[in-house]
Amino acid sequence: MMIYILTRIFAAGLLGLLIGLSFKTDKKIPTGRVFFMICMGSALVTIISIEFSTSLSIPWVSDPGRISAQVVSALGFLVSGLIWINKDHQTEGLSVAAGLWVTAILGILIGAGYFLISFLVSIFLAIIQRAAEGNKMNAKRNTTDKES
Repeated sequence: MMIYILTRIFAAGLLGLLIGLSFKTDKKIPTGRVFFMICMGSALVTIISIEFSTSLSIPWVSDPGRISAQVVSALGFLVSGLIWINKDHQTEGLSVAAGLWVTAILGILIGAGYFLISFLVSIFLAIIQRAAEGNKMNAKRNTTDKES
């Protein structure tokens, strides 16, 4: 039992780190470390929620989703601070904020034991993020070429 719990915690941390490293930011945001902590923390909260609920074994009193559901709302509050409008009136930080939110949900899935779907979604997320970064770089390059 303990090894299975430790495996879920380790897998969540690794997954969060990999997702965080897929985000490239111009700012000094330590994305790998932040994503690592968010994903692992979400998994820990979910594991605690499930273990607490099963230890009570009173289905009408305990709800395993109640504690872990608060992760989603807490992340909504936290990531709202990452989104801002710059001096050119463009929105920044939205992709990192959304990535953190999805990473928290993936942590919940891993904490609940859904490894395969979590890793498949994270691979898809990393591919989309890299493709979007490539398109962003191409757009910047085309804009500077036109200005020259």
